[in-house]
Amino acid sequence: MSTEFKPYFRVGENPDSDIARVYQEERRVDDLCLRIVKAQHYARQRIEKDKWEYNRHSGAEKEATINSFNLADDGYNFIIWISPEDGDIYNEGRLNVMLPVSVNGEIELQPWGIPLLINRKESRQLADRLLKSGGVSMDPVTNEESVRRQPIGFKLEENEKWLDRCRKLLPEWNEEWDFIEQGGVEKQMEVIMEMVVRAKKIAGGNNYLFEKTMAVMGYRLNIAGGHGGSWLGRGMGTSGIWQYKINRMDGVIQTEVIKVGGKYICPICGMEVGEGETICVGCGMKLKAKIHD
Repeated sequence: MSTEFKPYFRVGENPDSDIARVYQEERRVDDLCLRIVKAQHYARQRIEKDKWEYNRHSGAEKEATINSFNLADDGYNFIIWISPEDGDIYNEGRLNVMLPVSVNGEIELQPWGIPLLINRKESRQLADRLLKSGGVSMDPVTNEESVRRQPIGFKLEENEKWLDRCRKLLPEWNEEWDFIEQGGVEKQMEVIMEMVVRAKKIAGGNNYLFEKTMAVMGYRLNIAGGHGGSWLGRGMGTSGIWQYKINRMDGVIQTEVIKVGGKYICPICGMEVGEGETICVGCGMKLKAKIHD
């Protein structure tokens, strides 16, 4: 298997929304609510179009995707897929809720994902618990690795909300279910999108500078995750890059002015600004008075 570095994203190629979703899923932060992801709909036609050769689990994950659609075809309209950690490729697991939806008469899956910070054995125990609670899998769950291949389907009662079923089956994540219900995932995505746009403007296509800028704004990535790896995690340096801070206060993003060659410079767009200016005339960024040489 190739050991070629596969980054989470390339700032010159990936859409802002894809990059933001990486930060929502792979951000290093203690609050799990801030790492819940509402992914894009997944259409059945993508199964044969997507490349399933990214790591040794890709075959199992393709099978799990096929099984999710098969469960949906059989009327199971609430599906839980557990992807266990493996201590190598996946340092942490993932609990995914797959909701079948009809789009132009075709079934698509609406995935929600939550970090699963338990080991492989505990993931198997969780799968067994769900199966004993009325869940159904396409094939038997016989060991820890088969958990990855076998999503577990349930049938919601008429007018039953999927989040209410989550609370019944998985009460240990009640805080996360409440966060989803209150729209927290979408609101967090909006915040991250704003940060991504700012950081891209600073980085100018430089992946390392982009990731570093996101980090100083409080968005640092796991070195490696389920969908790639961190550019900074490769140990690449960023010498020669201006040092500055960007933060968010009372909903306003602001940065510190830097001093280069005796001139006061906005680090966002490089525009020279007057001493004491609070707004950059070039990009409109809110400026703090503190000066960095």
